[in-house]
Amino acid sequence: MSLLSTATTVSALDIAAALNMFAPTIEQQAVIEAPLTPTLVVAGAGSGKTETMANRVLWLLANGHARPDQILGLTFTRKAAGELSERINKRISDLETAGLMPIAAAPDSAHGTVAESSDLFNTPSVSTYNSFASRLFTDNALLLGREPESVLLSETSAWLLARRVVIDFGDGRLVPFGKSLDLVTDAVLQLSRALAENPPAVHLGQPGAPHDLRALVDSFGYLTDLPYGNPRKKTPYGSVTDSLAAVAPLPVLAELAARYSSEKRRLGLIEFSDQVALALQVCQKVDAVVDRYRDQYRVVLLDEYQDTSVLQTELLHTLFRNHPVMAVGDPHQSIYGWRGASSANLLGFGRDFNTGDFSPAAAAPTMSLSFTWRNPALVLDAANALVAPLSAALRAKPGGIQVETLKVPAGTRPGAVDALMAETIAEEAGAIADWFATRLVGEHSGAMLFRARREMEYFAEVLRAHGVRAHVLGLGGLLSTPEVADVVSVLRVVHDPAAGSELVRLLSGARYRVGARDLQALADVARWLAGHDWAQKAISADLRGKLRASVAGDEGSSLVDALDFLGSAPDSHGQLAGFSDLGRARVQSAGRQLAWLRSRAGLPLLDFVRLIEQEFRLDVELIANEANDLGLANLYSFHDTVSAFLDSDEQGTLASFLRWLKRAELQDDLGPRAELSEQGTVQLLTVHGAKGLEWDFVAIPNLTEKSLPAASRDTSGWLRFGELPYAFRGDRSELPDLDIVGHDTQFDFDLAFQAYKAELADRHDDEERRLIYVATTRAKRELLLTGSFWGPGVTARKPSRYLTELALAGLIAKIPDAPAESEKPASASSGTELWPFDPLGGRRALVEAAAARVSASEADVPTRWSHAVTLLLTERALRLTGGEGAPVPTRIPASRFKDYVDDPAGVAAELRRPMPQRPYRATRLGTLFHSWVERRAGGATGTDRVDASLFDLDLADEDQGTGTLEQLDVPEQEQFAVLQATFERSEWAERKPVDVEIEIHHVLAGQVFVCKLDAVYRTETGYQVVDWKTGRAPKSAADLELKQTQLALYRLAYARWKGIDPSIVDAVFYFVADDTVVAPERLYSEADLLAAWSGAIAPVLESSESESESTVSPEKL
Repeated sequence: MSLLSTATTVSALDIAAALNMFAPTIEQQAVIEAPLTPTLVVAGAGSGKTETMANRVLWLLANGHARPDQILGLTFTRKAAGELSERINKRISDLETAGLMPIAAAPDSAHGTVAESSDLFNTPSVSTYNSFASRLFTDNALLLGREPESVLLSETSAWLLARRVVIDFGDGRLVPFGKSLDLVTDAVLQLSRALAENPPAVHLGQPGAPHDLRALVDSFGYLTDLPYGNPRKKTPYGSVTDSLAAVAPLPVLAELAARYSSEKRRLGLIEFSDQVALALQVCQKVDAVVDRYRDQYRVVLLDEYQDTSVLQTELLHTLFRNHPVMAVGDPHQSIYGWRGASSANLLGFGRDFNTGDFSPAAAAPTMSLSFTWRNPALVLDAANALVAPLSAALRAKPGGIQVETLKVPAGTRPGAVDALMAETIAEEAGAIADWFATRLVGEHSGAMLFRARREMEYFAEVLRAHGVRAHVLGLGGLLSTPEVADVVSVLRVVHDPAAGSELVRLLSGARYRVGARDLQALADVARWLAGHDWAQKAISADLRGKLRASVAGDEGSSLVDALDFLGSAPDSHGQLAGFSDLGRARVQSAGRQLAWLRSRAGLPLLDFVRLIEQEFRLDVELIANEANDLGLANLYSFHDTVSAFLDSDEQGTLASFLRWLKRAELQDDLGPRAELSEQGTVQLLTVHGAKGLEWDFVAIPNLTEKSLPAASRDTSGWLRFGELPYAFRGDRSELPDLDIVGHDTQFDFDLAFQAYKAELADRHDDEERRLIYVATTRAKRELLLTGSFWGPGVTARKPSRYLTELALAGLIAKIPDAPAESEKPASASSGTELWPFDPLGGRRALVEAAAARVSASEADVPTRWSHAVTLLLTERALRLTGGEGAPVPTRIPASRFKDYVDDPAGVAAELRRPMPQRPYRATRLGTLFHSWVERRAGGATGTDRVDASLFDLDLADEDQGTGTLEQLDVPEQEQFAVLQATFERSEWAERKPVDVEIEIHHVLAGQVFVCKLDAVYRTETGYQVVDWKTGRAPKSAADLELKQTQLALYRLAYARWKGIDPSIVDAVFYFVADDTVVAPERLYSEADLLAAWSGAIAPVLESSESESESTVSPEKL
């Protein structure tokens, strides 16, 4: 097809002026008005690429170069896709308002007349790369003979399927490798996915590319017959033997990977790694598909292009070669190489999209966005200094790209970069906490960025001890919270006899408080059991020796087995002699409780988790602990984690969940995060998770050699168990090359191998340098760089080369290169502590004294609680004697709060004699509408935001009734359609909620109120809770006064759950039928709600008491 005209009638400056936006810079204007040819934009960190891309869409539309639905935008994460889509759609609306949006265009041979711009579906398509590939495959799966509705395998399900394939393999060729079943399963999955990401199409035809994996493996065989080439060498070179050992398993692993792929296809299953490969197959086999997509999308925008994989690039240039494609990326922010991302894609953009010529000279136009709008001057100076070697290396490459040095606009504040190399890690953590404490005030945000997670919780504890709010992000952060760690420990102990560490955590914690001597006695029992058989008779010395040499985890001593044994051992048993009386009682109590829980491990997983919380009284402890205001929220978040697992795993067993947790935690640490910054809180996360985020104040700790930069664990490249050889990868030209053939001696090969390892080390150094660049460019105001000489180890650490470079450049103060003392100071070691720790700590004396005074006080003296206690005792007596009274429910929906306040007598009557209620059609209609809005909000944006088939819904809500669309008659279906259309015209249609349909249990005056929030949006000043109503708006001020109690509860519950001040949370009703937003002039405070509840609950309880006076007299209480 011929490219569209680029004649400009409305400039980017005109559009900015009409929409009251900031005028674009010269660079931005050039990108916005770029010709409709393949174009590469190198955009540095914080350079406003999302804003520029959104404004390019406006320019394209205003000048008639494309319709909205002819524009395709792809990016890496759902968060980025949502932000880009929201910004584009909001700007299109503004463009229409300004009168710059063409209503129609001339007829087009492929599309006919352009639809009106206000058409609901006439919007740009914005999604992630994988979502786009998935839809392409699904729409055309039948052309490959595949099922369109193939089931997407979860991580756990894929692992279990691969494990089953390995078990069924039954081939003795696996035995010599000495790998466990789990390791073989991991290798099969890894190799299968690598083969899917690198099909033959991406490497065949390249010079020197092998065609057969076995042939490559066989090419190593001659090395063993070569002479050593060194007269002093008496044994084969380690490089030769290690290489042979690494490649030997490849043929059998490849065979297993092929069987795994066949099994997936037989069962109608696919993985994420399959989606792009299958989409590419469609495009390569059916030219009509390519033509249709090129015709459908006249302009393509590719965001975060440096994060795309070789296979994604292959798919994109198969579809859109020589097409109006603009790719935006930054080679310095390519930090996801472990998942297949390749910054080389930026270098090859011209080759891939511009022409069929594969010479480096076939380059596409390259533009730059070199002004950062995020970082202050001094922070940017530090970032530029750190990344300068990478920029120079890129320029030096043949056909390399010019990466402009980032600059700040005139008038940018200088900011600050502080640095510290402390003596000990304790001093480092304390200094960071003090730094945040003096800066993190008001609405400011902060973050600590780590290379690895292992010390996050330690730094978080120090921050909290200094009065600084700290939040460890991600699943790893959730699992490190005490309450969740206890639950997971119980799960592991119940499931795994080898979970000794988790058992020690439980026994030594506040629940059982078993001391060191008794734990040692338990370990002695475990060793004794390992030396005896089922009849408690000593086993032979020969068998003991075999057990010691065994690698099987279940054949050694087990603390869990020892605990089970003690639970049933008679008091006279000799193995109990090593315990103290109190320790034995506590250990046996723990054994009985855990054994009881094990007997109920077959419960549905989420029910079992809640049972553990109840048995260990975690919910009660957290409600009572005022110092841990996020404890309950952490448990609820863990419930959400369990639910997410159950949604993706068809088995839902405890074993698969525990495996999933381990894998999910690792993936969670390495992927970009979606959380927003939190005012007044320091968020702790990995650098990988921080990409795309920003904070006012950023600290980067552990800046020491082997920490950041981290020591490389990849010293052999592809010569590892289950790795695909680089020769079979699509980006092989950018990877270190190991010359295998043509050597006359093993010495020659060893030289080549050492050169190969040196290239690997250089590549790792580049990756670490990109990480520190990403980390430093997250700061909007100030940056703190710290390290310490003495950490957990016994030898002193060296300052990071990054600190040294910045000091030599004069950007930070000089850093000492050695500690003041040659030996580790005592202050850096653990001090002496009493153990197990006292749950009350230093408060014990005060608490015990207060308890004694309460006990000694006059029991008959009336207090403000006396009446309530009498009523509670009356309720208890009524339950025991079968009286007519009814207790107040433990959990009350927030929507019913107003009923207790408005009609306490009616509520009391309802509680005494509850009557079934018929499901009103209006209620059912409301349920369907809520579900539709939830699915609409959760379905991403652009091409993702297409209504699901509502006729397939089968929805239920305990507070709103049940129903399906099929159960509505025609008038009601029309009413439902009107509600949908009204919502689509509302202000909420294009806003992206931060939370949707969340349930929070909020405790008020000892009563649990179930708050089900429909949607929460981020505002300029905080958050806004919106409650959808399909009924009519309140007609009187009194009615609104009652209804606002529901919003007040929602506001308090969300603020408590989020850990923020309620004053920055707003709440409104949206009455869809009236298209009316109702915002109460004033929402009740917590004190107002307490007063209203106290006044409402007393009549309810008194009514129950008066009904029962003939049954229970006060004398019987």
